[in-house]
Parts: sequence; structure tokens; C-alpha cells
Amino acid sequence: MLRGGSSPIAAALQHAIARMESAGQIRQSLALAYWPRVVGAQAAAATQVETVRDGVLFVRTKSSVWSHELTLHKARLLLGLNRMLGGDIIHEIIFRAQGVSPVEEQHDIETPTAEEMALVVLDADEKAELRARLERLVDVEDDRAREVLARRMVMDAKVRHWRLERGWRVCVRCLTAHHTEHALCPICRLCR
Repeated sequence: MLRGGSSPIAAALQHAIARMESAGQIRQSLALAYWPRVVGAQAAAATQVETVRDGVLFVRTKSSVWSHELTLHKARLLLGLNRMLGGDIIHEIIFRAQGVSPVEEQHDIETPTAEEMALVVLDADEKAELRARLERLVDVEDDRAREVLARRMVMDAKVRHWRLERGWRVCVRCLTAHHTEHALCPICRLCR
């Protein structure tokens, strides 16, 4: 199992990311997702991760008191983040006492119902892309992990198709479907 992974699925995903051209950027951007788990619920509510660039994580805080408190714990936070990322990815955290924007209400993420998923039919190009992705799972040694990943890939392809039919856009950099007015998805905008 790879460092930072806690299951065969995590190991398979880290292995897949490691082979990508933009692996470093992807691993850095995962720090944004791991931040709440590393700092805990109270500190996560008092902070807002802005971006990560060249191994530096930029975090807004509610106040200078929060910035100071988190600075005292910076070494532990870096250790926790890098442990979850599976290597020495983040080398600095900069805290800015600029206030935290109110959390936007979570809108329906636009996920199809089971009935809608059953009606999704992938076009020929989507089927070919999915087939190519599924063939890459041959490197996953664990049968259970391979099955779970395959099911997830099929489901993701159908959800993507469903969303694109409903006006979602394709990111011009990473080709992921997103529901914003920008040409780049939110993750690619963070990694600029």
C-alpha cells in the first residue's frame, strides 16, 4: 500500500495520479479537500482555504487571533497534510486574517436519480473513453478494488453524460464537467 492511502482503492487512486503529467498539481490541490480533516471542525469553520501554489497553502482566517493560533500549530498541520498527501507536498502555510466568507448554501449538486441513471445511454465516444479507462485497471492487483473502481467509473461516465445534457460545461484544461460560468473548473482555477 502507498503512503497516505488507507485502502486498496486509495492506493490504486494514488498510483493512477502518480502516472499523470500533472500529478504534482493534483496532489497539491488535494490539500484543499484534506484541510478540514487535518484542522478539525472548529478550526475549519474559522478558516477558508483559498489556493495552493508551488507547495504553499494560502488560508484565510476569521481573525488575527485565529491566524496566530494556527501559526503555533503550523508544524503539526504540515505534518498532517503531508501524511494524507503521501509525501512532502506542502512546505508552507500562510494564514491571512481577512475574514471568512459565509458558507454558501449547498445547492442540489444535480445528481440523477436511480431511474434517471438507468435511462442514460452513453454515445460511441463516451463508450470508447470508458472502455480505455477500464482497461487501465488491469494494473490494480486487488480484485475487490478493481471491481469497485470499475463500477465507479461506469457511474461517473453516466453522471457526466447526464450533467452535460443539462447544460454543464467541460473544463478546457482537465475536461471535467462543472456547473460554473467559467471556462475552467473550480479546481483548475485554484491551481492557476
